[in-house]
Amino acid sequence: MLRVAMVDVPHVAHQATGRARMRRAPKAPRRFLANVCAGLGGCELRRLLRSCGRPPRSALRVSRRRARPQLGRRLAREGFHLSPSPLSADGFFINVQETLSCQAPLLGHSLMHHSGEVYGQEATSTLPIESLRAVAEQTFGDQPLCVLDLCAAPGSKASQVASQLHIDLLVANEPQKTRAALLQANLLRAGVSEALILSMDGTRIGAIMPNAFDVVLVDAPCSGEGNIRKDPSAWDRWAHNDHPQQLQSRLNLQKDLMSSGWQALRPGGLLVYSTCTLNHEENERQCCQLQEQGAQVVRLDEQLVPSTPEGFLRVWPHWLDVEGFFVACFYKETTHVDPAAQMDCLSLGKMGFRRLKTSEVAGLQERVLQELHFSLPPGIPVMDKEEDVFLLTKRLPLLQKLLPHTLLPGIRLLSKQQISKELRLVAGGNLSSEEWLDLYKSAGGGLGASSLSLKSAVDAPTAWKAFQEMKQQRLEPDIVSYNTLLNAFAKDSDGAGAQEVFNEMTDVSVTPGVVSFSVLIEAHARAGHRKAAEQAFRIMQELGLQPNEVTYTALLRARLLSGDLLGAEDLQNELNVVGYTLLIDAYARVGNVEKAEAAVDALSMNAAPNLATYTALMKAYSRAHQLQGAEAVMSRMKAQGLEPNSITYVTLIAAHGKAKSLQRAEELYKEQGPNLASATAMIGAYGRLASSQPKPPANSVR
Repeated sequence: MLRVAMVDVPHVAHQATGRARMRRAPKAPRRFLANVCAGLGGCELRRLLRSCGRPPRSALRVSRRRARPQLGRRLAREGFHLSPSPLSADGFFINVQETLSCQAPLLGHSLMHHSGEVYGQEATSTLPIESLRAVAEQTFGDQPLCVLDLCAAPGSKASQVASQLHIDLLVANEPQKTRAALLQANLLRAGVSEALILSMDGTRIGAIMPNAFDVVLVDAPCSGEGNIRKDPSAWDRWAHNDHPQQLQSRLNLQKDLMSSGWQALRPGGLLVYSTCTLNHEENERQCCQLQEQGAQVVRLDEQLVPSTPEGFLRVWPHWLDVEGFFVACFYKETTHVDPAAQMDCLSLGKMGFRRLKTSEVAGLQERVLQELHFSLPPGIPVMDKEEDVFLLTKRLPLLQKLLPHTLLPGIRLLSKQQISKELRLVAGGNLSSEEWLDLYKSAGGGLGASSLSLKSAVDAPTAWKAFQEMKQQRLEPDIVSYNTLLNAFAKDSDGAGAQEVFNEMTDVSVTPGVVSFSVLIEAHARAGHRKAAEQAFRIMQELGLQPNEVTYTALLRARLLSGDLLGAEDLQNELNVVGYTLLIDAYARVGNVEKAEAAVDALSMNAAPNLATYTALMKAYSRAHQLQGAEAVMSRMKAQGLEPNSITYVTLIAAHGKAKSLQRAEELYKEQGPNLASATAMIGAYGRLASSQPKPPANSVR
């Protein structure tokens, strides 16, 4: 068991990324290179390995059901700037505005995420549904589809199906009950009312519902080699002695899932198989076995990425600076199916429901419209034995067979004569983040909802309270929960509180990772605990964890705040944009223009200086009383397409005020526009000018 005891930390009781520097390329086991990369030439293999050393690119998908006007502007106000993904019409990369804060803003904090307007989803993860969309339009036209997502949790692709395809029923399966509840909550938050959530072994669905679905998705569990940038250990598994046995176990499960999905697919339907791995055994080999069952390959659109000779899509990380992925699509040849066999169904009464009368339905529709400003979606309103009201799918034969395995028979409309929280979550509306989270949690969000509550906490005591509530609900916090709580204490500069959280984390056998140590170091740095920060860094290295740019930036802050500028300079080659900006700001405080410029040059070799970087450089020139240099920095940032903000203008106004260059200060004040900060800077400029004027002689009295 790992427990870290820090030195010289006073006890304090608590009450309750822009582009980063290139990381070292990962070492690939020989077995991995031989099996996965055999077809790559020397140059391309080197490009792959270098690409896998880059940090992952955050991305999101916009929901067509939820998105409201000016979404991009609202995201930008919270620090998220978007650039289009080449893989999806609704996908965007997130370019986070770098700040000097502990961590960059998190998408999970935003109201747009809580309300389902956006879904955090990697760019390549959108590829299966984006590829399917084009094929489905050609195959089915405007026909509403019945779709099965065999491995659906946590719901990224299932919600994308509802957003991009014309469906009348989405059956989403997850064998684990807790993850199935999370899947249900995520689909409700995305505004999906046509979903039926199953919790069963996916390999059995085909036998229960043969020839039933227009589209089947098999996003199979896999070895995850395409996620090397998020999980550096993904390739190491190839070096383990039990790797052949582990691989064979996955292959057997994938084969069984594909066979079940193929059996559940109706003639004339489409099956999409996808993984986030790179080896041929889990990809092409599985597809060949499905072809032996009569599956016809559908060549996918090469406008997205080049297809393989077989007609599949394989994305290597070095092609588009994204995660690795594999997608294949198959068509099931049309044959005669007896309609009577598909239509046999028990009555609603024998299924345990009473169909609402026409007058009851009308009253319910009027009530929902009045209270939620929402129209009920199509379906069959029924009442169960507990007098809860549900909206059932019109595909009753399918529902009858799957009913024993569903979390709910449909979306709940009324519970104890009150409009259900599930319906309120689907209806949405002008709700606060807290209201969204409360509905999400009550609808089955579970640990995910509690983690969002932690992320949304405004301070450490609030986060601590949410963390305790999570444990009271018998939800077992995971590493993400602990890291989020650590971050709350770091933002409050509470190193002792963060240490207590870290120690509890290790006591319950949740192994801390690079993020955990990085945030702990940041917390000690902000609290002024230099020795504790340095000790955490040493222990991290002793455990074999590789520090990243965030780690080094946190350690840099600890050294700078303790006045050790020379020690901070030792870390210069390991920093990201935020770290370099902190170092430049330290040079600015002592007016060392030469070193500040040298740091900007060093940063520019790996990443683009941002607005905060240039403002810190301007501050250095100002402190050195070099007005021309400060003005030149303003011109440089504008030439880079950066728009000066209030802090930039105030820095330059103050510089001219100190130099008693009142005319230029006034020009900058008018250019920026009056606000409290710039007005205060101008008052200071006028004050300095007045204090420099000779005082009139005092009147003498005779």
